[in-house]
Amino acid sequence: MRFADAEQSVGVALLAVWALVTALSVLGRVPRVGRLSTSTLIGTGVAAGLFALQATVVDAVADPDGISAADAPALHWFVEHRTSGATGLARVVSDAGGTAGMAVLAAAAALVLWFRRRRWEAAVVIVATAGAGVLVETLKNVYDRARPPLATRLAVETNYSLPSGHALGSFVVLGVLAAVAVVVLRGVVARAAAVAVAVLAVVVIGLSRLYLGVHWLTDVLDGWLVGGTWLALCVTLLVHRRPVPVPDPDPAVEMPAADDGAQPHPADPQTVRLVTGPPAEQVGDQPTVPVPRPDGRH
Repeated sequence: MRFADAEQSVGVALLAVWALVTALSVLGRVPRVGRLSTSTLIGTGVAAGLFALQATVVDAVADPDGISAADAPALHWFVEHRTSGATGLARVVSDAGGTAGMAVLAAAAALVLWFRRRRWEAAVVIVATAGAGVLVETLKNVYDRARPPLATRLAVETNYSLPSGHALGSFVVLGVLAAVAVVVLRGVVARAAAVAVAVLAVVVIGLSRLYLGVHWLTDVLDGWLVGGTWLALCVTLLVHRRPVPVPDPDPAVEMPAADDGAQPHPADPQTVRLVTGPPAEQVGDQPTVPVPRPDGRH
């Protein structure tokens, strides 16, 4: 398989660069920045680690050893445990988790976010989904790995096998939607439920591809790892650049009008009013008392 060794070297180099940048950031010596945010360091570190892992999987496929030795046994196990009911369910799950299904889900979510004035989150969903599609097509043509034998397949597929497009695309789309839910939703239970549903759906979609016999085990694993790499970068972008929402004013609370004059506000405890005489409006309304003169005349 072409570029397998080179990709593994790139993965190790990326981890080394990330470790160096992290050390410089802790010391506050990153050029023009000083220190990077914690979310940026974590996100890029996860992305570098997952990329290195997927490069290891690709290298194992190129030189059959290690984890790639489990490809044939895993395929045979699923073939031997097929049933009519499980086959129907696997077809439905596979169709829903395909490129079209994930694209429709992402587009619907982006529209909802856009109209709810979550423009940044909507943009990240679109970028993540589009990037996943580009990765699938590019990597399949680069690796050009053959699919399992026709005799084991329960679905028609005409492109290459590695990585699994279903595994990669579902990981990215469902993962970024779960990340947006964590940002938007309130309450630990709601956030945990969104993440749990996304994880379960990703696993089930990947297993459906193995059950249908259209992918090797390493195809699905590599799809998850590549998808995780891209997702980590997208979530880093989501968290790092997301604008802080400004709460709308409560219409039930009446804001005081601006005071352009010099009159003090009577309810302000810090205001001190000096009274030197009767109010101006009372002048002329008070009774006049004659003041006697020294000579007795009035």
